[in-house]
Amino acid sequence: KYEADWHNLVNADQGDNSAKIAEAQDKLSAVQEAFDASAAADAAAAAALKDALAKEQAAKEAEAPFKAAEAPFKAAQEEVESALAEVKAQEDAYNSKTEELKKASEEGGVVSRNRAKVSLDAHLAEDPLPLRKAKITLEAANKRAEKARQPFLEARAPFLAATEAAEAARTEAEEAKARAAAAVQAAQDAVAEAEAFLADLMKNPGSGHGALWWIERELYEKKKYM
Repeated sequence: KYEADWHNLVNADQGDNSAKIAEAQDKLSAVQEAFDASAAADAAAAAALKDALAKEQAAKEAEAPFKAAEAPFKAAQEEVESALAEVKAQEDAYNSKTEELKKASEEGGVVSRNRAKVSLDAHLAEDPLPLRKAKITLEAANKRAEKARQPFLEARAPFLAATEAAEAARTEAEEAKARAAAAVQAAQDAVAEAEAFLADLMKNPGSGHGALWWIERELYEKKKYM
């Protein structure tokens, strides 16, 4: 676009202000480094976002078989809890009657005590149907729960792993986005610093305005990509 090479102009003899012009060149180099860092951070943020989206999709795909296996296992667990509650209720009723008959066999008249002892012996000897039925129901519920457990565990492991990976990737994407924003700000700050330095330097006579003009053009071109 321009026939002259600004590097040659900058490195040419600039009189008393050559040190300042060299400093301006350093600031331009700092701007370039900041832009390179910003571009790298932006690319890293884009890659991190892509990775996060892919892992989130994988987690969604792993959720379906997990939910499918979770439903019967959850139902089986609820059935076990219900059966356990029924067994406890029947055991409590049986034990309560036992204590009641024991007390009756130890208190009152001889006839009533003897009658209570007979009832107690019969009670202890019997296998109460409600309790027996509750225990059978519990055993069957435990078997169904155990059968549903393995498919549930097999589906849960990849789902949890995929979910954890997705969460970690999303966190990394957010952090990469923040780093990219910080890099952009650093590039903007570097440009502002270089522009302020050039503006101040060009106010002085004998500042090698030709070289400074080319540096200023470089800054102008870079600002287009901010």
